[in-house]
Amino acid sequence: MKSLHTKPENWITALVVILLLTASQVVIAKSAAGALKKMDRNGDGRLSYDEWRKKRIFKRIDLNGDTFLDVSELKRFFGEPLEGDLAQVLPDSKTISAIRRSKFDDPQDLKDKGLVPTGLYPVWPDGIGCRGIDETYAMDYSHKRPKEAYHGGIDLPAPFGTPVLAVMDGEVVALYDAADSNPRGVEVVIRHLPEQSGLPLYLYSRYTHFDRLPELVIGQSVRMGDILGETGNSGVLGCELKGKPCWGRTRRPALHFDILYSDRPEYYDTGSVLIPVNGNWMDPNALYRNSMPVDTESMKALPASEKAVSIAYKQTDGGVFPADSKAIWPYACWKK
Repeated sequence: MKSLHTKPENWITALVVILLLTASQVVIAKSAAGALKKMDRNGDGRLSYDEWRKKRIFKRIDLNGDTFLDVSELKRFFGEPLEGDLAQVLPDSKTISAIRRSKFDDPQDLKDKGLVPTGLYPVWPDGIGCRGIDETYAMDYSHKRPKEAYHGGIDLPAPFGTPVLAVMDGEVVALYDAADSNPRGVEVVIRHLPEQSGLPLYLYSRYTHFDRLPELVIGQSVRMGDILGETGNSGVLGCELKGKPCWGRTRRPALHFDILYSDRPEYYDTGSVLIPVNGNWMDPNALYRNSMPVDTESMKALPASEKAVSIAYKQTDGGVFPADSKAIWPYACWKK
């Protein structure tokens, strides 16, 4: 057999070619467009877990938890500038995990960000009827979910069609029509500035389970007491999340209501959940104390005598009580 020999200058040429090819592959692997070109085997413009090569960090990059990496998520990972609606500040990984709450996020992040029981509960004046809470803040929801989980807010049952009210002046910043794909169903998110709430924080009130998407638009201003929509029961059930038969079960009509807060104005919209930069969970009852602090640890530490919170409300005849309130209950109350 004839042996192969290469002249020294040919070896140098070959080495240069190899280095150039390697360099081009590195460039490809270090840009969003390059990653898509190199790994997107089915050509759908996004990367699945199977297509993405660095499995260990996939969950960290998948901001919206949909088990795919889209171009905006890839650009953030590679540190590339985003344009238009994508050019948002990115929350830290713990905040994303705590508020996104996807199946692979760490439940400890929820607790670290304030999703633990406080013992607060609402009270109203004698002679006034209001819709109360049947599932409380941070109650253990693990029996309803495929993993350890806690209730991110409060549930207020009401008949179908009962008007849901904006609890404060604010701006609509997110609308999600996820009736058949998310436990929260159809959702409205309103952002409240410090001057609107009277607190030195940026607040986000979230209202879920509408039967249909309310006739609101992003950027629309709302006033305290405005009707956002009507009570419904949209959203995926726990049995569906677990992949088990639901045997005809349906969600009762109710409003799921929660509050997020931050000391910073920026937020990030994943397309399925809005995440404030440096965001935290707040027991909604704490909002009606009308003073700082509002964080969970401080609320937990209150003496038993201060756990009852007097709730401001709008009456069905239109009046607000107390008249100077900046935040009211999300349902109208009535005289008994």
